[in-house]
Amino acid sequence: MLIGLTGMSGAGKSTVAALLEKKGFRIIDCDALVHALYEDIRYTRLIRDAFGEEYVCGTAVDRKKLGALVFSDAQALRKLNDTVSPFIMRAVTERIEEAKAGDASAVLDAPLLFEYGLESYCDSVIGVTADLETAVRRLCARDSRTEEEIRARLRSQHGASFFRERCDYVLENNGSEETLSASLNDILEKMYIYR
Repeated sequence: MLIGLTGMSGAGKSTVAALLEKKGFRIIDCDALVHALYEDIRYTRLIRDAFGEEYVCGTAVDRKKLGALVFSDAQALRKLNDTVSPFIMRAVTERIEEAKAGDASAVLDAPLLFEYGLESYCDSVIGVTADLETAVRRLCARDSRTEEEIRARLRSQHGASFFRERCDYVLENNGSEETLSASLNDILEKMYIYR
């Protein structure tokens, strides 16, 4: 079985992925695949050609600078997604095929699951959401960005209603990790996976 995992920034998707990994699921981490691309010289050239030399530092993409641009400019974000989509899709579909060839169930941890049409590969999709202030607080504690930058980033992304409308199951994560874990177990029981 392949479970899609997606959700809002700051909602706790990484925590859910870690809980699923402890239960024996293989995790396909799309963010990690994308971050590895930032070191790929072919990808770096694409970013330089699309956005300019100032978004490249040596032989790698300046992720912080590029992120500041694309999360404040919807057109730049679309341009980035169009530029990197073929690389990302190739890497992700290779990992999906590897996972399907194995015995264990897998989780496709993908912030842009629906944007890339990856839900079509999944048997079920879990969305992780949180209220806005909780997400802002978590991101302020995690990232070295200002609250204003974090709020701008969240405004450029889908809110909780997007995930509630599209996901098979939704984890509302506004409390403790213990509460989150119990809610996840409830979902897995509904999927007849975890007993």
